[in-house]
Amino acid sequence: MRVLLLLPLVAAMLGCERPPPVSADAAGTSDEAAAPGRARQRPFAAVDLEREVARLAAQHGEDGLWPGFDPLAVPLAVYDGERTFLFRHPSPPDGFAPVPGHGPGVHASEGRHEAVAANTSVELGGAATATMLLDRPAPDRNPIELAAVAIHEAFHAHQRAHHQDWVANEADLFAYPTGSAELLALQRLEAAALREALAADADDAAACWARHALALRAERHAAIEPAFAAYERGTELNEGLATYIEMRAAGRAAQTLPAAFGPADVRRRAYTSGASLALLLDRLQPDWRATLADAEAPSLHAALAAALGPGQTCRFGDERFAAAHARAEEDVAELAAERTRRLAVFHTEPGWRVVVEAARDDRLLWPQGFDPLNVEPLDGQRALHTRFVRLGNDSGRLEVMDETALTEGAGAHPLFEGVRRVTLTGLAEPHIRQDGGGVALRAPGLALEFEDAVIQREKGTVTIRLGG
Repeated sequence: MRVLLLLPLVAAMLGCERPPPVSADAAGTSDEAAAPGRARQRPFAAVDLEREVARLAAQHGEDGLWPGFDPLAVPLAVYDGERTFLFRHPSPPDGFAPVPGHGPGVHASEGRHEAVAANTSVELGGAATATMLLDRPAPDRNPIELAAVAIHEAFHAHQRAHHQDWVANEADLFAYPTGSAELLALQRLEAAALREALAADADDAAACWARHALALRAERHAAIEPAFAAYERGTELNEGLATYIEMRAAGRAAQTLPAAFGPADVRRRAYTSGASLALLLDRLQPDWRATLADAEAPSLHAALAAALGPGQTCRFGDERFAAAHARAEEDVAELAAERTRRLAVFHTEPGWRVVVEAARDDRLLWPQGFDPLNVEPLDGQRALHTRFVRLGNDSGRLEVMDETALTEGAGAHPLFEGVRRVTLTGLAEPHIRQDGGGVALRAPGLALEFEDAVIQREKGTVTIRLGG
């Protein structure tokens, strides 16, 4: 989805061999994670977006995008840089007031509501609500495409209501084997075979290349832990199908994968691979949408395999395989070097440094939200969050928006066994307030407030020790 992973407190995960499943909805993620920056330009007004969503919904008619899915049945919240607008909500929360001249279904509140942190879907005022950010420039997005993104987010709300198992465990994203050139080469060859299938003029040729794509996937999945294969399947059902709905809403009839995703683009590539599988199902088994929900263990590639049945399988030549492997080895090595460079740049950013660390194990920080499209796992304990992360415990919480934060885990997982330390660099001088044993700190992109904390300031560095 367009995602921020907005999570419940996950202290119960401590000590688990594998954390319970964490979905993008639960974690506070943005499907369409907005690019860093605080621009207040509004290329498209919130009321115009709502009008375009209504037009696209009417154009496709009942069940036209997906059986039982009505985009206008899902409330929409839009932040335009100054106000948060709320459309079609059954019970607007406190702080939202009717907007004169726009009918009874339009409400607004000043500023950005804390639930509207990305293009995603969240629970707002007791109702599953699609959310959109229009406070940042989007010169490459026309009104139809922006409205289609809003429908994408509304579809996530429909999924959560009707297909709660169509998700992935986002905790597995941090351990996914991005350092294997062999796996990367197989994935890219699979993507290339899907492109051949989508571009084929005849159904027989499309099926021939689709069988090769599925054979390459089977070889790759046999070489990784089942949890990582399940992560791909779940993300394709969640994000791939929402991307497919977005394409249908915008009138885009074909989906092609980029020539090569980067080694770390695990989640992002599932958006397009899932949509591609859905488009091939449209071509080869037109009634697949009505039957997918009835499958005992649904997956898009299993549905496509059933639609294909036995038949001729196309295959890339040995030279294509060799070239894919050579390129993958180069890109995996570059990923390792790039992570080293990014960490070095982070630590040398000019400006103020803020460090929040737990002095005791009972003051560890737990994830309440993060953006899986903008998080870079560095090793088994550290991760760079380049857009959004929210962490907290029973004494307070911190939220980072449009700044980079380095988290250091207290256990075997960078986030889900607790965070011992969070570091931000390159900040403007923060405003700090101390009240008894509590600390509140504000700086552009960072807000935190904790009880039972000790603060230390020295040469442009602020260190806050929780339970210290």
